[in-house]
Amino acid sequence: MIHLLEPLLRKPTRLGIGLISGTSVDGIDAALVRLTGFGADTRVETVAFRCDPWPGDLRARILACFDGHVSEVCRLNVDAACALADAAIAVASSANVEIADVDFVASHGQTVWHEPRSEGRSAATLQVGDGDFIAERTGCVAITDFRMRDIAAGGEGAPLVPFTDRLLFSQAGKRRVLANLGGIANLTVVDGDDPDALLAFDTGPANSLIDYAASLVRPDTGYDRDGALSKSGRIDDALLRELLADPYFDMPAPKSTGRERFGQALFAKVRASRPDIAPADLCATFAEFTVRTFVDAVRRFVGTNVDEVVVSGGGAHNPVLMEGIAAALAEWDTKPALRTTADYGIGIDAKEAIAFAIMGNETLHGRPGNLPAATGARRAVPLGKISLPGDYS
Repeated sequence: MIHLLEPLLRKPTRLGIGLISGTSVDGIDAALVRLTGFGADTRVETVAFRCDPWPGDLRARILACFDGHVSEVCRLNVDAACALADAAIAVASSANVEIADVDFVASHGQTVWHEPRSEGRSAATLQVGDGDFIAERTGCVAITDFRMRDIAAGGEGAPLVPFTDRLLFSQAGKRRVLANLGGIANLTVVDGDDPDALLAFDTGPANSLIDYAASLVRPDTGYDRDGALSKSGRIDDALLRELLADPYFDMPAPKSTGRERFGQALFAKVRASRPDIAPADLCATFAEFTVRTFVDAVRRFVGTNVDEVVVSGGGAHNPVLMEGIAAALAEWDTKPALRTTADYGIGIDAKEAIAFAIMGNETLHGRPGNLPAATGARRAVPLGKISLPGDYS
């Protein structure tokens, strides 16, 4: 059956779709891209991008699943796959491309649990959205379950986007920090004069806690649109000090984290200890928490010798986060510029979906898609599992 991939690999260019739903669970990001070459010779063109909300009650079920029953995880693995496949079909249609003309779909899926390495134990992770269902529903080759192979090689399975950060943003004479502010904040350091000097890790929360607080006021959207709540609230200094005392921030990089640490359980603990605090004050405090931990992580683990900080993800739409980061960077002697990926032709919300399309292309060519300097793996390995479409009866 592997011979079915040969015609695809002989093509000078390939159409691929990258899919991801991040830790905010705010929708399915789908990017249709045209890819030429592979490895360092990869060239990528964004053909179309869209973000569709999870259909029906899927978002609520995913959020509940974080502390749910194994039967619901099993069911979501199928239902999420169908929604992801439909998102792939929709993004192709938005560009007037038939799904039959798409060469592959590379889907990260939806993380429902992630455990970093601990003493004597490997990392563990679980993403729902089965590749066989995506292949069957779209008729395309599907690449899924990207994180597990890195974990099998001794890594944390995260972050994986640094592979794309280095490919797209390495420029001679520039030392850049690529930041993605999703539910969790992560960064990649790319030095154009020393491509091997790469560092990437999760800095802590970005939107996860803000979203929970915003949901108290805006359950329909579940996030702080334009930072309005954060802007109107007052920072609770005592709460902020408690949050900043989490030992995660002193752990050496590379490291990874998720909602398991900075999600529902922590939010419930905060609410129980401060039942009378206003939701807007919670948003303001959590926003400052994100700004402080992100900027401090750059200063402590990367240093201030940085030319640019380039932001993507939902947090780039929040002026409170962006203005807070800009104000902190302005105090450094080096005064690095704060930009977004849109300044370089890559949509703020599209980068991670594009990244998985690129990693899927590498997988099809039998090439590694992880960077051990980012994940802590023993070696670079190809990522993901391939599901083949077709009728073999």
